Amino acid sequence: MLSRIVLGLVTMALGTVSAVEATTLWVGNDTASPVERFDSVTQASLGFFGQTGATGSALDGAGHVYTVAPSFGNNVIQKYDAAQNVVASFIAAINGQWIEDMTYGGGGTLWVSTFEGDVFHIDGAGNVLSSFTTGGSFVGVATDGAFLYTTTGFNGDNTITKRLFDGSVVSVVTTGFGGGSGIGYDASDNTFWVGYLGGQLRHFDVAGNLLGGFITSTANNALDGLEVGEISEAAVPEPTVLTLLGVSLLGLAGAAWSRR
Repeated sequence: MLSRIVLGLVTMALGTVSAVEATTLWVGNDTASPVERFDSVTQASLGFFGQTGATGSALDGAGHVYTVAPSFGNNVIQKYDAAQNVVASFIAAINGQWIEDMTYGGGGTLWVSTFEGDVFHIDGAGNVLSSFTTGGSFVGVATDGAFLYTTTGFNGDNTITKRLFDGSVVSVVTTGFGGGSGIGYDASDNTFWVGYLGGQLRHFDVAGNLLGGFITSTANNALDGLEVGEISEAAVPEPTVLTLLGVSLLGLAGAAWSRR
Protein backbone atom coordinates (compact mmCIF):
# COMPACT_ATOMS: atom_id res chain seq x y z
CA MET A 1 0.00 0.00 0.00
CA LEU A 2 2.72 2.43 1.02
CA SER A 3 4.73 1.74 -2.13
CA ARG A 4 1.70 2.46 -4.31
CA ILE A 5 1.08 5.76 -2.50
CA VAL A 6 4.70 6.84 -2.89
CA LEU A 7 4.76 5.85 -6.58
CA GLY A 8 1.57 7.78 -7.21
CA LEU A 9 2.91 10.91 -5.53
CA VAL A 10 6.18 10.77 -7.47
CA THR A 11 4.30 10.29 -10.75
CA MET A 12 2.03 13.27 -10.05
CA ALA A 13 4.97 15.47 -9.06
CA LEU A 14 7.43 14.60 -11.81
CA GLY A 15 5.28 13.13 -14.57
CA THR A 16 5.78 10.01 -16.64
CA VAL A 17 8.61 9.88 -19.18
CA SER A 18 8.70 7.49 -22.12
CA ALA A 19 11.69 5.21 -22.66
CA VAL A 20 12.91 7.19 -25.68
CA GLU A 21 11.88 10.82 -25.67
CA ALA A 22 13.21 13.49 -27.98
CA THR A 23 14.29 16.72 -26.36
CA THR A 24 15.80 19.94 -27.61
CA LEU A 25 19.54 20.60 -27.37
CA TRP A 26 20.46 24.31 -27.19
CA VAL A 27 23.99 24.57 -28.56
CA GLY A 28 26.39 27.51 -28.38
CA ASN A 29 28.67 27.78 -31.41
CA ASP A 30 31.60 29.75 -29.94
CA THR A 31 30.04 33.15 -30.82
CA ALA A 32 29.77 32.23 -34.53
CA SER A 33 25.97 32.49 -34.52
CA PRO A 34 22.91 32.60 -32.28
CA VAL A 35 22.27 29.48 -30.20
CA GLU A 36 21.30 26.60 -32.51
CA ARG A 37 18.68 24.04 -31.50
CA PHE A 38 18.84 20.33 -32.34
CA ASP A 39 16.46 17.39 -31.90
CA SER A 40 18.25 14.90 -29.65
CA VAL A 41 16.80 11.87 -31.49
CA THR A 42 16.68 12.86 -35.18
CA GLN A 43 19.75 15.12 -34.81
CA ALA A 44 18.02 17.64 -37.10
CA SER A 45 18.61 21.36 -36.68
CA LEU A 46 15.53 23.14 -35.33
CA GLY A 47 16.88 26.58 -36.20
CA PHE A 48 18.58 29.43 -34.40
CA PHE A 49 17.35 31.34 -31.36
CA GLY A 50 18.11 34.78 -29.96
CA GLN A 51 21.01 37.18 -30.32
CA THR A 52 23.98 36.54 -32.56
CA GLY A 53 27.47 35.93 -31.21
CA ALA A 54 26.11 33.68 -28.45
CA THR A 55 27.59 30.91 -26.33
CA GLY A 56 25.53 29.68 -23.37
CA SER A 57 21.78 29.47 -22.84
CA ALA A 58 19.40 28.68 -19.98
CA LEU A 59 15.71 27.74 -19.62
CA ASP A 60 13.64 29.01 -16.68
CA GLY A 61 10.74 26.57 -17.14
CA ALA A 62 8.27 29.45 -17.32
CA GLY A 63 8.40 30.07 -21.05
CA HIS A 64 11.66 32.02 -21.16
CA VAL A 65 15.11 31.45 -22.63
CA TYR A 66 18.31 33.27 -21.64
CA THR A 67 21.23 33.58 -24.07
CA VAL A 68 24.55 35.35 -23.63
CA ALA A 69 26.77 37.19 -26.12
CA PRO A 70 30.06 37.22 -24.21
CA SER A 71 32.78 39.81 -23.96
CA PHE A 72 35.39 40.29 -21.26
CA GLY A 73 33.52 42.16 -18.52
CA ASN A 74 30.63 43.01 -20.84
CA ASN A 75 28.58 39.82 -21.19
CA VAL A 76 25.18 40.72 -22.67
CA ILE A 77 22.48 38.41 -21.31
CA GLN A 78 19.06 38.62 -22.92
CA LYS A 79 15.84 36.97 -21.74
CA TYR A 80 13.34 35.96 -24.43
CA ASP A 81 9.80 34.65 -24.60
CA ALA A 82 8.97 31.69 -26.84
CA ALA A 83 8.44 34.01 -29.84
CA GLN A 84 12.01 35.37 -29.41
CA ASN A 85 10.85 38.75 -28.14
CA VAL A 86 13.36 40.28 -25.70
CA VAL A 87 11.66 40.74 -22.32
CA ALA A 88 14.77 41.70 -20.33
CA SER A 89 18.44 42.46 -20.92
CA PHE A 90 21.39 43.09 -18.61
CA ILE A 91 25.19 43.11 -18.46
CA ALA A 92 27.10 40.58 -16.36
CA ALA A 93 30.58 41.98 -15.68
CA ILE A 94 31.66 39.06 -13.43
CA ASN A 95 35.14 40.37 -12.66
CA GLY A 96 36.00 41.02 -16.30
CA GLN A 97 35.53 37.39 -17.36
CA TRP A 98 34.03 35.79 -20.51
CA ILE A 99 30.93 33.57 -20.17
CA GLU A 100 30.99 30.23 -21.99
CA ASP A 101 28.03 28.27 -20.57
CA MET A 102 24.92 28.90 -18.45
CA THR A 103 22.14 27.07 -16.62
CA TYR A 104 19.10 28.30 -14.70
CA GLY A 105 19.51 28.54 -10.93
CA GLY A 106 15.90 29.14 -9.84
CA GLY A 107 14.36 32.34 -8.54
CA GLY A 108 15.44 34.37 -11.56
CA THR A 109 19.13 33.52 -11.09
CA LEU A 110 21.70 31.94 -13.38
CA TRP A 111 24.81 29.84 -12.96
CA VAL A 112 27.44 30.91 -15.50
CA SER A 113 30.85 29.39 -16.25
CA THR A 114 33.75 31.16 -17.90
CA PHE A 115 36.75 30.92 -20.19
CA GLU A 116 38.85 31.66 -17.10
CA GLY A 117 37.53 28.55 -15.33
CA ASP A 118 35.30 30.13 -12.70
CA VAL A 119 31.61 29.56 -11.97
CA PHE A 120 29.39 32.44 -10.83
CA HIS A 121 25.87 32.51 -9.42
CA ILE A 122 24.27 35.78 -10.57
CA ASP A 123 20.91 37.47 -10.15
CA GLY A 124 18.70 38.98 -12.87
CA ALA A 125 20.70 42.21 -12.84
CA GLY A 126 24.11 40.57 -13.21
CA ASN A 127 25.10 40.92 -9.56
CA VAL A 128 27.35 38.12 -8.27
CA LEU A 129 25.75 36.09 -5.47
CA SER A 130 28.58 33.57 -5.08
CA SER A 131 31.45 32.08 -7.07
CA PHE A 132 34.14 29.41 -7.07
CA THR A 133 37.02 28.34 -9.30
CA THR A 134 37.41 25.00 -11.07
CA GLY A 135 41.01 25.22 -12.22
CA GLY A 136 40.05 24.65 -15.86
CA SER A 137 39.37 26.84 -18.87
CA PHE A 138 36.40 27.01 -21.28
CA VAL A 139 34.44 25.18 -18.56
CA GLY A 140 30.77 24.26 -18.78
CA VAL A 141 28.13 24.13 -16.04
CA ALA A 142 24.82 22.30 -15.59
CA THR A 143 22.50 21.47 -12.69
CA ASP A 144 20.00 18.78 -11.81
CA GLY A 145 18.41 21.02 -9.19
CA ALA A 146 20.35 19.42 -6.33
CA PHE A 147 23.96 19.62 -7.53
CA LEU A 148 26.13 21.41 -10.08
CA TYR A 149 28.14 19.60 -12.76
CA THR A 150 31.21 21.11 -14.42
CA THR A 151 33.50 20.13 -17.28
CA THR A 152 37.21 20.87 -17.56
CA GLY A 153 37.05 22.59 -20.96
CA PHE A 154 38.55 22.13 -24.42
CA ASN A 155 42.06 21.78 -23.03
CA GLY A 156 40.99 19.66 -20.08
CA ASP A 157 40.68 16.00 -19.18
CA ASN A 158 37.88 13.47 -19.65
CA THR A 159 35.90 14.11 -16.46
CA ILE A 160 32.62 15.59 -15.24
CA THR A 161 32.69 16.89 -11.67
CA LYS A 162 29.65 16.80 -9.39
CA ARG A 163 29.64 19.69 -6.90
CA LEU A 164 27.71 21.28 -4.09
CA PHE A 165 26.48 24.79 -4.83
CA ASP A 166 29.51 26.23 -3.02
CA GLY A 167 31.80 24.43 -5.48
CA SER A 168 32.86 21.63 -3.13
CA VAL A 169 33.57 18.41 -5.04
CA VAL A 170 31.16 15.54 -4.36
CA SER A 171 32.40 13.06 -6.97
CA VAL A 172 34.10 12.81 -10.36
CA VAL A 173 33.16 10.55 -13.28
CA THR A 174 35.36 9.67 -16.25
CA THR A 175 33.85 9.74 -19.74
CA GLY A 176 36.80 8.57 -21.79
CA PHE A 177 36.66 11.69 -23.99
CA GLY A 178 38.82 14.68 -23.09
CA GLY A 179 38.11 18.28 -24.00
CA GLY A 180 34.45 18.60 -23.07
CA SER A 181 33.17 22.17 -22.67
CA GLY A 182 29.45 23.00 -22.74
CA ILE A 183 27.32 20.63 -20.66
CA GLY A 184 23.57 20.18 -20.29
CA TYR A 185 21.57 17.92 -17.97
CA ASP A 186 18.59 16.05 -19.46
CA ALA A 187 15.99 15.62 -16.72
CA SER A 188 13.87 13.35 -18.93
CA ASP A 189 16.35 10.48 -18.66
CA ASN A 190 18.95 11.61 -16.08
CA THR A 191 21.79 11.99 -18.59
CA PHE A 192 24.30 14.57 -19.80
CA TRP A 193 25.05 16.08 -23.19
CA VAL A 194 28.56 17.53 -23.63
CA GLY A 195 29.98 19.72 -26.42
CA TYR A 196 33.46 19.38 -27.94
CA LEU A 197 35.68 20.82 -30.65
CA GLY A 198 34.76 19.99 -34.23
CA GLY A 199 31.03 20.41 -33.61
CA GLN A 200 30.85 17.11 -31.69
CA LEU A 201 28.05 16.40 -29.21
CA ARG A 202 28.29 13.35 -26.95
CA HIS A 203 25.60 11.81 -24.74
CA PHE A 204 26.56 10.17 -21.42
CA ASP A 205 24.79 8.53 -18.52
CA VAL A 206 25.55 9.78 -15.01
CA ALA A 207 28.30 7.16 -14.63
CA GLY A 208 30.13 8.57 -17.67
CA ASN A 209 29.22 5.79 -20.10
CA LEU A 210 28.83 6.90 -23.73
CA LEU A 211 25.25 6.56 -24.97
CA GLY A 212 25.62 8.18 -28.39
CA GLY A 213 26.21 11.51 -30.05
CA PHE A 214 26.56 13.25 -33.38
CA ILE A 215 28.39 16.01 -35.22
CA THR A 216 26.29 19.13 -35.65
CA SER A 217 25.99 21.24 -38.77
CA THR A 218 28.43 23.62 -37.09
CA ALA A 219 31.28 21.15 -37.49
CA ASN A 220 34.02 23.81 -37.58
CA ASN A 221 33.04 25.30 -34.25
CA ALA A 222 33.74 24.68 -30.59
CA LEU A 223 30.56 23.81 -28.69
CA ASP A 224 31.07 25.86 -25.55
CA GLY A 225 27.45 26.34 -24.45
CA LEU A 226 24.80 23.65 -23.96
CA GLU A 227 21.34 23.39 -22.40
CA VAL A 228 18.73 20.64 -22.66
CA GLY A 229 14.94 20.93 -22.51
CA GLU A 230 11.91 22.77 -23.81
CA ILE A 231 10.91 26.42 -23.39
CA SER A 232 7.64 25.59 -21.65
CA GLU A 233 9.06 23.21 -19.06
CA ALA A 234 11.81 23.40 -16.47
CA ALA A 235 15.05 21.69 -17.45
CA VAL A 236 15.21 20.41 -13.87
CA PRO A 237 13.00 20.73 -10.77
CA GLU A 238 13.90 23.78 -8.70
CA PRO A 239 15.51 22.97 -5.33
CA THR A 240 12.35 24.10 -3.49
CA VAL A 241 10.26 21.63 -5.49
CA LEU A 242 12.60 18.78 -4.60
CA THR A 243 12.47 19.74 -0.92
CA LEU A 244 8.67 19.91 -0.85
CA LEU A 245 8.43 16.56 -2.62
CA GLY A 246 10.72 14.96 -0.06
CA VAL A 247 8.76 16.40 2.87
CA SER A 248 5.48 15.24 1.33
CA LEU A 249 6.79 11.72 0.81
CA LEU A 250 8.02 11.47 4.38
CA GLY A 251 4.77 12.79 5.78
CA LEU A 252 2.63 10.46 3.71
CA ALA A 253 4.83 7.50 4.55
CA GLY A 254 4.56 8.28 8.25
CA ALA A 255 0.79 8.56 8.08
CA ALA A 256 0.48 5.26 6.25
CA TRP A 257 2.77 3.52 8.77
CA SER A 258 0.78 4.83 11.74
CA ARG A 259 -2.41 3.28 10.36
CA ARG A 260 -0.91 -0.21 10.14
